[in-house]
Amino acid sequence: MGHLEKIVNWGNLIDNVRAMILSGSLTSKGKQDILSDYDIAVYGNDFSFIENDDWLNKIQQYWICIHDQFEFLGYNIPTRLTIFDGYFKVDFSFHPIEELQQMINDKKIPDDYNIGYEVLLDKDNLLKDLPKPQYIGFQLMKPDERTFDENIQEFWFECYHVAKYLSRNDLWVAKARDWATKKLLLQMLEWNEACKRNWHFSPKDHGKELNDWIDKKYWDELHNCFGRFDKKESWSALFNTIQLYQTLTKNTAGLLDFNYDEKLNEKILQFIENLKYAST
Repeated sequence: MGHLEKIVNWGNLIDNVRAMILSGSLTSKGKQDILSDYDIAVYGNDFSFIENDDWLNKIQQYWICIHDQFEFLGYNIPTRLTIFDGYFKVDFSFHPIEELQQMINDKKIPDDYNIGYEVLLDKDNLLKDLPKPQYIGFQLMKPDERTFDENIQEFWFECYHVAKYLSRNDLWVAKARDWATKKLLLQMLEWNEACKRNWHFSPKDHGKELNDWIDKKYWDELHNCFGRFDKKESWSALFNTIQLYQTLTKNTAGLLDFNYDEKLNEKILQFIENLKYAST
């Protein structure tokens, strides 16, 4: 029996489960493979049965189940992120049926569904009226100059701390702060690419499939922005990250017709260079 068949069979047995929708990479036009997650929205009225995890065993014996939640269309949505086995991972989310009715009444679906969805279960024949996906969504919004400057300020703030902790040979904290610089660098990379695509660009979260869209010269430079758990390599990675960020940000600022604060650049970079010299 296939994975989806097991889930649908379970849903048919639970009266409080009225509908189920599959979304995510398995229904979009993006990449998928045998390790792709099953993102399944479960619709109903009473989900008290998820307070413990016994219900999962009616689908298949499982390894891990993480309890979490998120907000969606104004509703607080509980989730159960479950690894049944190495090739069967399901992110269940549990939604009130009113949410589904709201989408039908408004004739509008969120980006999560607009990039693609598949109806797995529809006991009340509601989903026939749900708008069809257009396979577009999650397009990046162009930042205003304040948001752009916030990225720059935060990047240099984190670089300052990476340097401080490297000078103390406090490598764990230095690596943690370094990851913050990488997330800000990623945001700038996305903005840069979106500029070139006239803001018709929908990158995946957390840098997934980054190498599919990033400029080759930036991709090559990224390889020098990560070092081992080692003070010397971490210093080198920091300076390479700064160099790439400077080049990228100046280019992006030009594309957006924003000003770029060279003075802040110079002050923080000089401090970091002095700190490195003093600590080696």
